[in-house]
Amino acid sequence: MSLPTMKQKAIFILKARGVGETARKTPVDAVGAVEDSVGSLARSVYTRGSVSTHVVTTRNEVLTIKAYADAVLADLPQIHK
Repeated sequence: MSLPTMKQKAIFILKARGVGETARKTPVDAVGAVEDSVGSLARSVYTRGSVSTHVVTTRNEVLTIKAYADAVLADLPQIHK
């Protein structure tokens, strides 16, 4: 069983508050865009880190990857509320 996405949660909350379909569109689209961006960033960080495991990487590159990973991990608690 998978958990509902943030977009699905937003739709549920807005419907429960009686917000009409037209008024729901903008906030639901915004939540969907953020959700997609975070997922895309997480995949990019994973791919970049994976490549760095197999080729010589400079210290600056490692620190950049770590900063991206920190950004992704910092958002995880917010996603699962």
